[in-house]
Amino acid sequence: MAKALDANEVSKIFVLGRREDALKETASQTINGTVIPIQCDITSKESLEAAYNAVAAQTTHVDLLVANSGIMGPLMKAPQPAADGSLPALSKVRDELFNVPMEEFNNVMNVNVTGSYYTFLAFLPLLEAANKRRPSSQEDVLSAPTAQVIITSSIAGYNRKVPFSFAYNASKAATTHLVKMLSTNFAGYNIRVNGISPGLYYSDMSSHVFKDAGIEGGAISDGSFPRELIPATRAGSEEDIGGLIVWLASNSGGYINGNIVVTDGGRISVVPAVY
Repeated sequence: MAKALDANEVSKIFVLGRREDALKETASQTINGTVIPIQCDITSKESLEAAYNAVAAQTTHVDLLVANSGIMGPLMKAPQPAADGSLPALSKVRDELFNVPMEEFNNVMNVNVTGSYYTFLAFLPLLEAANKRRPSSQEDVLSAPTAQVIITSSIAGYNRKVPFSFAYNASKAATTHLVKMLSTNFAGYNIRVNGISPGLYYSDMSSHVFKDAGIEGGAISDGSFPRELIPATRAGSEEDIGGLIVWLASNSGGYINGNIVVTDGGRISVVPAVY
């Protein structure tokens, strides 16, 4: 996302995250050098406030805020049938799931839902400032887009089987609904809120899926995955997600509000039938 926005010559991109090395790596990969790394932990209000102050010291406004942080958490796997179709003993399922500490479940919700919510709140003043900079409307001339927040959800929020994690799926369902609630409640302030629900894209969080499938790299070539798993037969690419974010950020995306854009190669349409 940052690389695509940088390539399209935005003036400044602030990238927030906990890991300084990852932030610097992102900045080094851009062609116009517009990325400014800022360390931040979105589960801390104090850290978010410090990040807001750091951004506010370097710009008068923010046109687009992308809340992209997320974690998978423990793999809380649902009961899976054996080859003969029989289910494991319920006592075994209970032991396996009940042994996961509540703190680990709560941490997934804290990052994916609560963190996204407080990130939205933290930057409201700079989003409002962006709206105040908009030129006056002219008859028969398309106005510049209003300020926008994009929150990353997941097709797991719709899907009951992928990935196999009760905490992650529940958190992404909540994130999707959070987008709807924020877009409704802040429409009067001209702050748009949209969501992106990706399917399988290669990342630190999803790399285990590729490894388990014996796949090296990002698997963006046709035929990398079976059609019954992903109809597009490949994972998502940087071009897929980059093009989407550029569209949403552009004048062409200015009419989009309260929407969840699913970018998954058709996976959500077939996965419920696949174990």
